[in-house]
Amino acid sequence: MRRLLKSLVVAAALLAFAFSTVAVAAEFYVVKDAAGKVSVTDQKPADAKSVVKGPFPTKEDAEKELKAQGAAKKPVKLPTQGC
Repeated sequence: MRRLLKSLVVAAALLAFAFSTVAVAAEFYVVKDAAGKVSVTDQKPADAKSVVKGPFPTKEDAEKELKAQGAAKKPVKLPTQGC
């Protein structure tokens, strides 16, 4: 019984370590697509010219840079009457 419990604890520890290393290895990029829309992605785009900034270690850092770039502005509401 103790051997089974030890095995389960070791297996759980190894799984936790494996998932944490995957999360640490993630990189985030601020990219611009063909339409000009700027967004945050977790994969490096094939076209190096579309990368605005990066890589960032966390998504929060990439989003801060996105806001600093001024790309996260809300669209301007056009008037319904006029002209």
